[in-house]
Amino acid sequence: MTSHGIGIGIVGCGRIADLQCQGYLAHPEAEIRAVCDVDAALACRRAEEWKAERIYTDLDAMLRDPEIDAVDILTPHHLHASQAVAALEAGKAVSLQKPPTLSLAELDSVIEAARRTRSRLRVFENFMYYPPHQKARALIDEGAIGMPLSVRIKTAAGRLTDGWAVQPSSMAWRTDPRTCGGGPTTFDHGYHCYNMARFFMPEEIERVHAFIHWMKLGDGASYDGPALVSWKYAGSVPRYGSWEVIASVGMRVRSRYYVSDDRLEIHGTEGIVWVNRCTGQLLDEPSVVLYRDGETRAFHDLETDWAASFRLGTADFVDALLKGREVPQDGESARRTLAIALAVGRSAAEGREVALSEILEAAKA
Repeated sequence: MTSHGIGIGIVGCGRIADLQCQGYLAHPEAEIRAVCDVDAALACRRAEEWKAERIYTDLDAMLRDPEIDAVDILTPHHLHASQAVAALEAGKAVSLQKPPTLSLAELDSVIEAARRTRSRLRVFENFMYYPPHQKARALIDEGAIGMPLSVRIKTAAGRLTDGWAVQPSSMAWRTDPRTCGGGPTTFDHGYHCYNMARFFMPEEIERVHAFIHWMKLGDGASYDGPALVSWKYAGSVPRYGSWEVIASVGMRVRSRYYVSDDRLEIHGTEGIVWVNRCTGQLLDEPSVVLYRDGETRAFHDLETDWAASFRLGTADFVDALLKGREVPQDGESARRTLAIALAVGRSAAEGREVALSEILEAAKA
């Protein structure tokens, strides 16, 4: 940490940077001091927006900058491992956009670099910070639904002409499994959903089964939807969960962001809690609803702008660096979520149930 707060370098200045920057810009002890992107014009525009003093098109040059304490890596997935290792070895703290890497072996190399250099690493998963998700978790921890038994998630895609304008180059790498690591839905967006499946339960997922329909979009480009994923949690109590993806690409999804609507239902022995929105706003209803003892309670006073999850998550990273504490997700927790994503892909490809131990043990071999 430099003498005047945490100096942030943002690596990758694409669409998601519009949200990722917000916590840093608002934090009194953080400053975006540098931006790095292979597109010099884009880097210059971002530097002007964020009042960053330094502009780089070469990551190694940024990593030699003594005014940079931490880097936030927002590049395509296939670049994450090498860039994170380089940053950690340069002594920088790293916030790495999800999914962290294409494989567990790659992620292990990043975790090892963090251990070897004693540099801070976290994988950023913004859904964990979304206020309605936080409220649902607090209700569960308070015992509002008794013992949680099931997590059910539903994602409805929408027509791509709505919502955020996303550059064709960004869509291209996401729809190419070689650069995305899997499908844009079940691997990229799926990381959020698999982590939410973990977030609300006291036990880890131990087995998964998946159906994924692949639509070919062109040479090397595919879209994975619709899809249906189910899982079983470990432990003596029978707990299950599911995630359904609807490829409703002709439907208008009201959203300021990606045209996707995510809804959650966590069912317990004594009640149910629903989270009714995230990036999309299909229904005009409270963001969180609790049912227990024959009564329904709605929570109307929660911040529901998806941007809040980024602002809170990046601010938490800065606070962790200032206070010397850990911040979710650390490497080992991110490893577990990535293993679920990889198991889902294998299950769909091989037409069978896959144990997480297969994925985790294979990475150690």
